[in-house]
Amino acid sequence: MLNAPLHDHAPGPQAEPDANIVRLPEPAPLAPAEPEVPRRAMAYVIGVFILGVACIGYFAPTLDADDPWRFVVLAAIAIAFSRTKIPIYGDTAVSIGMVGDVSVAFLYGPAGAAIVSPIAALAWDLEATPWYKRLFNVGSFVIVNVVTAGVIQALLGTRGEGLPVDAWLIPIALMAVCTYYLMNISMVTAAVSLSTQASIGEVFREKFQWLIPHYIAFGLLGLAVAVAYDGLGYAGLLAFIAPPLMMRLAIKQYIDKTAENVEELKKRNRELQKANRDILQMADQLRETYDGTLEALVSALDARDRETKGHSLRVARYMMEIAYHLGVQPGTDEWVDMQRGGLLHDIGKIGVSDTILHKPGPLTDDEWVDMRRHPKIGFDMIKDISFLSGAADIVLAHHERFDGKGYPNGLKADEIPLGARIFVLADTFDAMTSDRPYRRALSPEVSREEIIRCSGTQFDPRCVQAFLLAWERILEIRQEDWDEETEHHAAAAPRSAA
Repeated sequence: MLNAPLHDHAPGPQAEPDANIVRLPEPAPLAPAEPEVPRRAMAYVIGVFILGVACIGYFAPTLDADDPWRFVVLAAIAIAFSRTKIPIYGDTAVSIGMVGDVSVAFLYGPAGAAIVSPIAALAWDLEATPWYKRLFNVGSFVIVNVVTAGVIQALLGTRGEGLPVDAWLIPIALMAVCTYYLMNISMVTAAVSLSTQASIGEVFREKFQWLIPHYIAFGLLGLAVAVAYDGLGYAGLLAFIAPPLMMRLAIKQYIDKTAENVEELKKRNRELQKANRDILQMADQLRETYDGTLEALVSALDARDRETKGHSLRVARYMMEIAYHLGVQPGTDEWVDMQRGGLLHDIGKIGVSDTILHKPGPLTDDEWVDMRRHPKIGFDMIKDISFLSGAADIVLAHHERFDGKGYPNGLKADEIPLGARIFVLADTFDAMTSDRPYRRALSPEVSREEIIRCSGTQFDPRCVQAFLLAWERILEIRQEDWDEETEHHAAAAPRSAA
């Protein structure tokens, strides 16, 4: 079944590919047979060809050329124009063949059009194409140009010794353009519609609507060529064929240079994309390095402070589950700051003496003053490090309470950064559910009830609600950490002798 246009070119400005032409796809290299043409489409092609041949037989013998060589020169130029295409964009181009068609129509009427058109149709595409495409091109070229020439002759009247150089030539040329355009698109659209089963309106909008300005410009230029050739001879012809040829050369050079620049830009873009991928990969590696370094650091801090193993890592995981249920999006700057703030919350204890950290009994008032300096010490340590500056605020406020009774600044409610409000809850839960030298761990359920009881005083009620929503996952995290610790101790235990 035919699923593409029937021929490659119709008279006038043509777009390549498939702009003003009906084009059949070439058979696949391994397919010996040509695509089957629908019967109605083939009948239409044959009918157009027969009508075109009839026009040639009727009009060609009536040619009246006082100087045959003048006709031959103009015919040769018209045929050459049909082979000359101006690139528009990508693979799209328009043929300037209409310039020669209109000039022949003005000077030699339907007879000249009947002689020149079939040769121009065959010369337009010298590639080996199916026979029915060539038949359609010949027939449609002849019919369109003969009818256009007939309209011009009817409006122009008896020419006499030459073209009447007056203002009426422009309206006549515009009427010829309208005829040319309507005849051309009607015949080609019908062929496309019959061969592809597409609607006529769809074919017109896709292939021909955008060509109207080109028809007008080339039609008026064809009039200018006819007037110049009729009045000035070869010199006039040269004066008017040079501009379209130079235009074609200039546009081709522009298109070629643009294509070269576009290709260079594509190359640069590919290089930038590769560089961007490399940078992102390096950023990921750096982030992993940062996180690994932080985890090693907080493990050392936990060991110095005699916290339970994995305390800071566990608290950070609790934090992020609660943060997720508060609407903090994973991967955002706020999310990363919370992760790092949770890990580094006690980094300021580096500035607290071991005597105070490891004291088995209650601290004195002076010792408490020294201990309560660690949030500010930690803040000062990391605030000027670019990738930790957001975490520094959490480190500073991680001992603040929702009711304002915390330290070091006595902040309350929303004055406390959200990450610090989440941290206080997560840290308290982990402390209550972990063994200490002075007490046994509380069960998760008892710890949960204590947190609920302290909602609105020590803890932000919103954080408590998010904690309850994340409860099942928090239990899973606690169990995973417990299992990992058990495996570690089992692996480290001495083996009995065989």
